[in-house]
Amino acid sequence: MGLLDRLLHGPALASFRSYADPANMGVSVPVTPATSVSNGDSWPTDTQFEYDLNGLYCREYAVRTVVDFIVRNIASLPLKVYRKDGNGDPIEVTNGAFYELMKRPSRMPGVSRYRFVQTLLEDMLLEDKWLCLLGMDSNGTYNLRRMPSDMYHLTANAFGEIQSVRIDGHAIIPDKTYDLPDPRVVLDIGYVSSQHFGAKITEVLRPLLAESRALMKYRANIARNGGQIPGYVFRPKEVPWASQEDYDEFSQGMRNYAASGGMAGGLPTLKDGMEIRAVENIFKPVDMNDLEARNDINIAVATAFQISPENIGFRTGTNSNIAAYKEKLWNVELLPYITALEEALNLTLPAVVGDPDCYVKANLDSKLRGTMETQYQALSTATGRPFMSTNYARRLLDMPPVKGGDELITPLNVTEGAQPSPQDGGQTQNAQQADSPNGKTAQALAMFNEFKRLHQYDAGFQHEWDDMMKGQSDEI
Repeated sequence: MGLLDRLLHGPALASFRSYADPANMGVSVPVTPATSVSNGDSWPTDTQFEYDLNGLYCREYAVRTVVDFIVRNIASLPLKVYRKDGNGDPIEVTNGAFYELMKRPSRMPGVSRYRFVQTLLEDMLLEDKWLCLLGMDSNGTYNLRRMPSDMYHLTANAFGEIQSVRIDGHAIIPDKTYDLPDPRVVLDIGYVSSQHFGAKITEVLRPLLAESRALMKYRANIARNGGQIPGYVFRPKEVPWASQEDYDEFSQGMRNYAASGGMAGGLPTLKDGMEIRAVENIFKPVDMNDLEARNDINIAVATAFQISPENIGFRTGTNSNIAAYKEKLWNVELLPYITALEEALNLTLPAVVGDPDCYVKANLDSKLRGTMETQYQALSTATGRPFMSTNYARRLLDMPPVKGGDELITPLNVTEGAQPSPQDGGQTQNAQQADSPNGKTAQALAMFNEFKRLHQYDAGFQHEWDDMMKGQSDEI
């Protein structure tokens, strides 16, 4: 049986039908908005697509772009495991049950750490909740199994406190109910009330996205059915048609210059007296300004997910503020998502797997290092000396080593010249000694000393002259 047959006749279709049938779900399927684009008799229907497969993520450009941007940036962060020592200083852990679990959370084929974190983040962004079950394989290794949102049902008391979760295995895993808290259940939920678990951002965006789909449909219809050029063929009434055949021949000839015609894009040959005249003040699709409206909707979607449109590309930034937006992205916009993921994983997992003093933390520094030039300059300034040997630098350039190049050399002006770092260039030392590396300060000081000497000479000569003149006046 081929792949297509399995999809159309196998358990996948039966499972989908069981989900899509409102009678089997025990809930009412929401009515498709009137502004939604109808797919006719296509499979699946619009309602099924939006309800079961999160069609807003699969079909809406803005939602897909923003969600993928957040997920790719966070899932690519290294997750490191630490342990606090006696002084409270963090020490990176490179072995142990919790480290192995965070290194590869899922043992399912093809599910890497990146892909596993990706699914959790997508569930949180689209469903405002995610849930995993902690298990152990035959080798005694812990692993996590992500549960899709339609495979579990939560119950809570009147205060909104979650009491239990029921897993619907759908013949894949056994159905089971877990009374919470349970060490095998790891979950994170946004908004919780007595009857509501998670508040989807996409529900708030649905009216805007329906408007965006309507604008896209409108523009497609204009492009398909509207006039291709703002003009018409003028024929004087004094020149009648010779016959009906003459009119039909001319009309059929004009169709050859339309779309899919044999002469499309060319200029037709007009009969005597005919001319092409432009239509002034004709309505054009650009007058609707729908592209700007759709761009504003994209910006609104990014804002709903607390992401600056400049970071995604929905709005153009400048060279002066792009660095500030990048810093804001990691220190303000993505930090709440990262913190929520870290705390959910650290809440119960370390103690359950036997490492209660460990915790996982995303390495944000890997995204804030900047360019290679700025990294090297910052490291040299922070350490106060060169941090790379000569031979190591030569290996980066595929050059052979040199004798004595494995030693880390510290310049004498750093150790003895009171220079704070090799990047200082002698500026601090020269300023303290009132000197300059290019000699300009020394030259100015020499000129000042010569002026001072001449001034003192002139003052002494004036004093002697005054005394001599005073003596001559006394003799007279």
